[in-house]
Amino acid sequence: MTVSNQIFVTNSGANTVSVIDPLTNTVSATIDVGLRPEGVATDPQFGVCVANGGDNSVSMIDRSNAVIATVSIQGFFMPPPDMMSVAVDHFLSRAYVTNRGSGRVSIVNLSGEVHFAHDFINIPGPLGVAVDPASHRVYVTQPDFNAVSVIGPGTDGVIATIPVRQQPTDIVVDALRRRVYVANSGANTVSVIDMDSHDPADISVTAGSAGVAVDSRGHAYVTQFDGTVKVIDATSHSVSTSIPVGSQPKGLAFEPRSDRLYVANSGDGTVSAIDLRRQ
Repeated sequence: MTVSNQIFVTNSGANTVSVIDPLTNTVSATIDVGLRPEGVATDPQFGVCVANGGDNSVSMIDRSNAVIATVSIQGFFMPPPDMMSVAVDHFLSRAYVTNRGSGRVSIVNLSGEVHFAHDFINIPGPLGVAVDPASHRVYVTQPDFNAVSVIGPGTDGVIATIPVRQQPTDIVVDALRRRVYVANSGANTVSVIDMDSHDPADISVTAGSAGVAVDSRGHAYVTQFDGTVKVIDATSHSVSTSIPVGSQPKGLAFEPRSDRLYVANSGDGTVSAIDLRRQ
């Protein structure tokens, strides 16, 4: 994820987060966080939230790249590996943290000096999470149920459950075009959900998908198990090109100022930087 012209990449095996300077494409800092960091979300005001699956916590990193708080996400069970994600609602000053092991989405208050998980929502097997900044609805993937649950802004309860394809993992909101993209890891598809009607549609890709991101033009980018990123055109809703990256690409993020896409390759411990102006 990106904030303040920096890219943040979790290193689960090292319990750290790497900070990449997009001007030089080099690592400018390495930050110690909790055990097995898996998810990261950024906010222009609050900084960075890192979901640590190994100790069921969220590390709060300020704009100077210092860890200023560690928030415990309480649950009956510690989550298994690779089973936590986080997203931020800037205007409500909240972070939403999924915990697949305990079957809940925790809400962390980001305003003020004290950060705490003050509430949670029960959702079976939650994993990926994304926030619509306009409606403040929260979209959560449920891989075990082939579904996406929608949390409403008023009651903080589930207001809809949308069927998608097999094993949905990552999810991203295109607020401007009122779309939600869902990476289905168990199917050769990406689901596109109309945010107003909640109707899903499928886009065919060549392999199971791990991560998904969207750029300012509305094009979606999907990491594939075959070591590529598929580009989904915003108008045609079909794959327009395929970009080779490193081994086992997973998470990815769009950096708007440089117009680049950064892809974390879990198989070889690298990050691919893609200049979208040349695609």
